[in-house]
Amino acid sequence: MTRVRIRQLEAFHAVLKTGSATRAAELLRISQPSVSKLLLDLEANIGLRLFERVRRRLIPTPEGRRLGQEVEGLFLKLSHIEHVGNEMRAKGVGKFRIATLPALGIGLVPHVLAKLRHAHPGVSAVLSVAPSQRVVEMVAAGEADIGFAYPVPGTPSTLIRHQLAILPAVAALPRGHRLARRSVLRPEDLFSGDPFISLGREDRSRDNMDVIFGKTSVEPETVIETQFAAVACELVATGVGITLIDAVTANFYRGRVVIKPVNPTFNFDFGAIMLAGQPQSSIADDFLKAVVAALNAINVASKPPRKSRHS
Repeated sequence: MTRVRIRQLEAFHAVLKTGSATRAAELLRISQPSVSKLLLDLEANIGLRLFERVRRRLIPTPEGRRLGQEVEGLFLKLSHIEHVGNEMRAKGVGKFRIATLPALGIGLVPHVLAKLRHAHPGVSAVLSVAPSQRVVEMVAAGEADIGFAYPVPGTPSTLIRHQLAILPAVAALPRGHRLARRSVLRPEDLFSGDPFISLGREDRSRDNMDVIFGKTSVEPETVIETQFAAVACELVATGVGITLIDAVTANFYRGRVVIKPVNPTFNFDFGAIMLAGQPQSSIADDFLKAVVAALNAINVASKPPRKSRHS
C-alpha cells in the first residue's frame, strides 16, 4: 500500500464532517477539485472505496465509516499533541523542581519565582531549601531539575556547575549603630566590643571568616551561632548584635538593618547545578537568567563607594 499522506486524511475527515467536497473545501480553504483529488488518491492508496456519490453528496461506505472512526481518533490525538506543545511553550514540562541553598532560598529565588509565575501563570514549581551538599545530592538523584549551591568537593562528574556570581561578605548592623556612618568597615571594627552573631561550622564561609579574624589583634565576642544567615540578620534587626554574612541575604534585610562593605573581605561563590548533557526547558532558561540578573544587581549594590578624585 502506498503511504497515506496526512493531507489526504484531512480531506477525508472534512468530508465526513460536512457531507460534501464543496463544504470540505471551504473548511480546509482549498479548492473543491483539490479535495476530490485527495479523496481519490486516498482510495487508491488504501485500495478501498470510501464514499458513494449520491445526489451530489458523498455517503461513506462501511469501510469509510470504519476508517472514519480511526481517523477521528487520530485527529483527536493530534489536537492533544498541539495542546501539549502550547502548554509546554507557556509553562515548561511538568513541575519545575528547584533545590537551593538557604542564602538564595530565603529571599532571592522566591522573589524570582514569583515574577516568573506572574509572567507565566501556568508555571508550577517545587522549591526545596537545603545545604549545598544536599542540593548536589538532589540534582544528582534526579530529585531537582536545577540546584543552586556553593562549590562542593567531590561533586559527581554527572553534574555540571555554572558559576553565576561571586559576591562579597558584608557587615549587617542594627539601625542607629555607631558604625553606620562609615562608608567601609575593617574587620577589627566588627570586633571592638560589639556582640557578634556568627555563622555555624556547617556554613563553609565560616572558615573564610576565621581567616579574616586571625589577621586582627582582637577577637569577636560571639554571643550566638547560627547556620542560617537570615537568622543572623533577624537577630541583628532586633538589636542583638552585628554579623558578617553574604550580600544576597543582607540585601533582603536592607531597611531593617544597615549594610556596610568590609575591606578586606571574602567572597561567596554562587553556582547553578544541573545534570550534564541534559537540555533545560525554556522556562528553566528564563528562570536561570532572572536569577543571574538579580545576583548581578545585588553585586553592584554591594560594592564599596568609589573614592572621589578630590577626597
